[in-house]
Amino acid sequence: MARNKNDIFILRKQRKPNRIFLVFVGILGFLAIIVPFFGSNLRYVAGSFFKNIFTTVGEIFLTIGGALLVIGFLKIFFKRFSVKTIVSAVLLLWIGAFLTGVSFDILEFVIGGNPPPQGYHFY
Repeated sequence: MARNKNDIFILRKQRKPNRIFLVFVGILGFLAIIVPFFGSNLRYVAGSFFKNIFTTVGEIFLTIGGALLVIGFLKIFFKRFSVKTIVSAVLLLWIGAFLTGVSFDILEFVIGGNPPPQGYHFY
């Protein structure tokens, strides 16, 4: 069979089924069945899991920030003072204190900690 250069060929791709939509519907179906019965327990388990992760990350930040702060203050005696080291140490300490709930003072500035209780009046 001879082909002319004026012949037109239309190529169609076979369309694959959209599996992302099916996965999404499956997740929604699972949640619709499980959440009414076990929702509060799942919320507690997920909350405690993420609390442990954030507390661990906060403790790591506190350790690294404390070490950097000591190194930054020791650099003063060796005449290699670096503001960048002290600022990064204070930022790590602040983030670590926020994640763990620990409060401490650096030169009379309170870093971290939980807010004081509001009492009966919330203004």
